[in-house]
Amino acid sequence: MIAGDDFDPLPEQLQRDCDTFRQIAEGLNRLEAAVNEGRDRFAARDRGYFTPDEDDRIRQLLLAYRNYRLACYEIIFRYIRYRSMRDPTRQLRALMLGLAVAVTLYARSLKFIQLCEHHSMLRRKLNEPDEKYDLAPGFFDEVLSHYSSLGNYRLLLQANWDYSRHRRLIRQLQIEASPDWRWLAAVIRRQRKTIANRLAHVLVTRLRYDWRAFWQTTFRPVRRARYSIQAQLGDALADARTTTHYVPALDETVLTSLHPLLQPGDVLLVRAEQKLTTSILPGFWAHAAIYFGGRSDLEAMALCAHPHLQKHDQEIPAAAGRFGHVLEAISPRVQINPLEKCLRADHVCVLRPVLSAEEKRAALAEAFGHLGKPYDFEFDFNVSTRVVCTELVYRSYHRRGRIEFPLVKRLGRFTLSGDDLMNLALDGLAAGDAAPLRIAALVLKRRDGRAHFIPPDRAPAVLRRIREGWRPAAKALAPGAAPPDSHA
Repeated sequence: MIAGDDFDPLPEQLQRDCDTFRQIAEGLNRLEAAVNEGRDRFAARDRGYFTPDEDDRIRQLLLAYRNYRLACYEIIFRYIRYRSMRDPTRQLRALMLGLAVAVTLYARSLKFIQLCEHHSMLRRKLNEPDEKYDLAPGFFDEVLSHYSSLGNYRLLLQANWDYSRHRRLIRQLQIEASPDWRWLAAVIRRQRKTIANRLAHVLVTRLRYDWRAFWQTTFRPVRRARYSIQAQLGDALADARTTTHYVPALDETVLTSLHPLLQPGDVLLVRAEQKLTTSILPGFWAHAAIYFGGRSDLEAMALCAHPHLQKHDQEIPAAAGRFGHVLEAISPRVQINPLEKCLRADHVCVLRPVLSAEEKRAALAEAFGHLGKPYDFEFDFNVSTRVVCTELVYRSYHRRGRIEFPLVKRLGRFTLSGDDLMNLALDGLAAGDAAPLRIAALVLKRRDGRAHFIPPDRAPAVLRRIREGWRPAAKALAPGAAPPDSHA
């Protein structure tokens, strides 16, 4: 018998853990089936990016897998000292239970690695942290590290050797007469082949892991330094203007008339003339934000009890202020700002998503889930830990109702611009009541320097002219000239 000293688990504890492991094994089977089914639906590799719903699906599967792993480790660590147990029957039961859990986890880890290691987009996604799902950074690397650990492999071989040596004693003690322990023996027979002759694979995997870790450790400071420079430049340019006497056309009078037209969930497309970033960014609409009003509006939508909002409850102003508030991604992070701060600009178009109340509620909850995330100066929509202004709209509304945003590859990145959002709204108008977005309001600065509300029936034609290259405030009004007609 294996040498032991003073540790004996209660039979009730062994039975509870056996029952728990049966549930874990069934859950892992369901999870594997879901992954196999989902692989056919995920077209990210061909498309070049993950959609928000694919992102969430991956996170949910990853969260389930993480929880099953943690439950397995809890059982393994409870019985890793099986050699110290005094009672032979309990010792062998503990050995069988711990080994069955370990070989199952090892086999699943191998499948997980084979599925993801050579899919660079998926591997990066699995290594991303996610505060919403309480996922720490580097999950895939952690699985790879544990799988390729020679220490873990040695313990597994040791337990497997002990089990093989004591098969006769297990039969003599009639341990496998119990259905549960007979099932554990079948699990061991089925899964133990995954550890046989695996040393070479473990060594190769460890070599790849160590090389990747070395590469990341060596070049991560360079990437961080580069991104830090980008962030500093972005911060410096965020509010830089080409004039020292900027007066926004969207003044208090305009906001007073615009505010009653707004509804929670409206998407605001904004342009500020004489702003340096507006000159740099392509297209007309340089910024996007999501209007939500105030706390009373959120309460009316039964949103304040949502976990995403409860987490940021202290950041949501108690009073709506004069014009309400928006969620927007601007340097340095996604934040809540008064409407008047967001619309310190010259042009605004209000797009209203055509959604049910429940869909709009879910979209706003998702938007608040990104509150506090850093601004992404690299404009990489495949990274969900950092967000740009249009990405906040994309991740909140994509595939809700009839809304679907196709990303466009620009300079090697799949992105969504303000003009892309506008194009979706304009192209969808032909669908009539089935349009995904409606134009709720349009205010443009004209050559007289003032902002003018464009009548709803003329707004689509004016926006199409802007899409074709016309600029409503391209030329200043000549001295003494009469102001033009307020209509475009």
